[in-house]
Amino acid sequence: MKRNMKRLTAILLLVVCMFALTACGSEEKLPNEDIYQAKADACVEMLSTIDGETLTAQIANLEENYEDFQQEIALYPYIGGTGQKFDFTAEAYVSMLKGFESSLEDLGAYVGLKEYEGGKTTNDGISYSAVYSFEKHDMRLSLIFDQNSIIQTVSVDPIYTTGEILTKAGLNTILGMGSVFVVLILISLIISCFNFIPMIQAKFTKKKKEEGPAPAKAAAAAPAPAAPAPVEEQVDDLEVIAVITAAVAAAMGTSTDGFTVRSIRRSNTNKWRKA
Repeated sequence: MKRNMKRLTAILLLVVCMFALTACGSEEKLPNEDIYQAKADACVEMLSTIDGETLTAQIANLEENYEDFQQEIALYPYIGGTGQKFDFTAEAYVSMLKGFESSLEDLGAYVGLKEYEGGKTTNDGISYSAVYSFEKHDMRLSLIFDQNSIIQTVSVDPIYTTGEILTKAGLNTILGMGSVFVVLILISLIISCFNFIPMIQAKFTKKKKEEGPAPAKAAAAAPAPAAPAPVEEQVDDLEVIAVITAAVAAAMGTSTDGFTVRSIRRSNTNKWRKA
């Protein structure tokens, strides 16, 4: 029993030490922390006084003249000769304005400070964050300072509830999956249209076959050329030859054996008519 109590006590002490070490690692007491708090408050107060149209115009102007703005900060780090040092790099300042502009609809009107979350020293510099209340959502402002307390990086993030985060994640999932299904449906419809291609091709082939014999029909419909007149065949009429041979023999006073009639030709003279 005593051994079990000792083991339980040792485990509890170990757990307490672990929590203490975790707390010490997450919360670091920074020197001059009030300076970081004041600069974070100044950033939010400055942003809350700019309306949407002015903010958009200012961002467009800075982006158009970014190199001049960057050189001005490097050469003249004091604002308008007032002696107040500009607390941002050019990149950090433009990034802060853009982040706040994109979050305006989710934030609403500025209410006030909610809490300082503290900071810690990192490889990039000193990180410090604070939460501010707005009409619609709270906002977390995260800043990273260099050793001269110049802001190198700015992050402006609205704080959403767990339900809002899950809703957005669900909508993103539905949109993503919906887009995939729409594309798949379109692909399936295109593939199904391939079945109609042979039918369309067969129709075109049939039309071409029907249009092919048309010239032959036109040729058949045209009147056939007249057939040449048949040449009169020379008729070898033996009876006519025999009669003419006998007549010639009688006229000459000879027999038919003395000569042979080989051809008969019509004479153009009128002697036979006179005879």
